[in-house]
Amino acid sequence: MFFTISLLVFFSNDREEAVLSEQLDKFVVDKPPRPTVVLEKPKFVWSRNHDPIQLIFVGDLMMDWSVKETMDQKGVDYPFLFVKEDLQSAHLAVANLETAVTTRGESYKDTSQRFNFKSKPEHLQGLVNAGFDLVSLANNHALDYGEEGLLDTMTSLLDYGLDYIGAGRTKEEAFQGASYEFNGKTVTIMGATRFVPRAEWYSFDTSTNAGVAGAYNLDLLLDQVRKQKEETDYLILYIHWGIEGTDRPAQYQHYYVEKLVEAGVDAIVGHHPHWLQGFEYYQGVPVAYSLGNFLFPNYVSGNTAETGLLTLNLHKGEITMSFKPYYIYQDQIISLNEEEQMRIIRKLEELSYDVMFDGYDIINLR
Repeated sequence: MFFTISLLVFFSNDREEAVLSEQLDKFVVDKPPRPTVVLEKPKFVWSRNHDPIQLIFVGDLMMDWSVKETMDQKGVDYPFLFVKEDLQSAHLAVANLETAVTTRGESYKDTSQRFNFKSKPEHLQGLVNAGFDLVSLANNHALDYGEEGLLDTMTSLLDYGLDYIGAGRTKEEAFQGASYEFNGKTVTIMGATRFVPRAEWYSFDTSTNAGVAGAYNLDLLLDQVRKQKEETDYLILYIHWGIEGTDRPAQYQHYYVEKLVEAGVDAIVGHHPHWLQGFEYYQGVPVAYSLGNFLFPNYVSGNTAETGLLTLNLHKGEITMSFKPYYIYQDQIISLNEEEQMRIIRKLEELSYDVMFDGYDIINLR
C-alpha cells in the first residue's frame, strides 16, 4: 500500500489533518520482527536474488527529543510508514545513526558536545521493521555518552539484528567494512567521519575502549580503501563530511573524491550537512555529497526537512544512481506529490555537476 500526499507544511485546517490521520490508520505495518542474532559482526548475510543489485542509502537518522516521544506514543513503526515499501524492496538499506543508543545517565555525557543525543534500544525495532539492515556509527554523535555509550550502541544494534560500520573497539575494527554477497558479487560498505568534536574520538590509544573511524588522515583512509577493495567486487564509502547548513560541498571534498576514486572506491555517499546537496559521476564513479537529514525532530523545516532515498544500482561492474524525494514532518518521513518532488529534483539538478534527472534516475552527462 502506498499513499502520495501533498507537502504537509501546506496543510491549513483540521479537515486536511483528519484526512492524513485517516490515511495513516489504514496503513498496516505487517513485517514480523527480525529474530535476535548472536553478538558478532557477520561477514556475509542473505542474498535477495534480483538483478541489478539495489542498495538504498539515507541521511542522518536521530531518534531523540520529539522523535523519541512520538515513537513512545504512536509506535516504533510510525516514522517510517511511507518509506518502508521502498526500503524493503532493496537488497540492502543503510542509514547514518546519529545518536547513542543507551540508557546511561547524565554523568556519561561528552561535555565537549553542544547537544548530546540518546535513543532507546527498543526503538531500533522500528528500523528493523522498516527494512534497514546496516547503520553507520561514524559521525559526531556516536560518543555523545562516552565510550561506554558507544559500546552500548554496538551491543544493542547486534541484539536487534542490525549490522554497523564506522566504529569499533580498535581502529582496525572501526574501519572494517560490512561485506554482503548478492547475485554472486561481494559488496563492501565502509564508514568514516571527517567531523568529530575531539581527536580522542578517533585517535585510539591503549586506554581506548571504543571509537570511530576518522577520515581526517586521508592517507590512512586511502590505505583502507585499497586494502578492502582487494577483497570485494564493489566498495562503497559512506562518509560523514562537509559543512552544516550548506547546499554545496567544501573544496576539500572534491580533493577527497579525486584521491578516493584513484584508490579504487566504487561509490561515495555523504551525510552531515543536514541539507541535501548535489550529485556527480567523477570518472564514472557516483558521488552523492549529502543526503541531508532522514529522520529528525519536529523543529526541522525547509532545507533541513527535505530528504529522500538514494538508490545505487550495481550491474555488470557499473553503478548508477537514482534519488526519490521525501519530506520530514512531525517526526515522520512523508510522501510528496509530483509537484513537490520535481521542485526538489530541479534544485538538486542545479546543485549537481554534469548530471541530469530522468524521473528519479541521475544521468551522467560526462
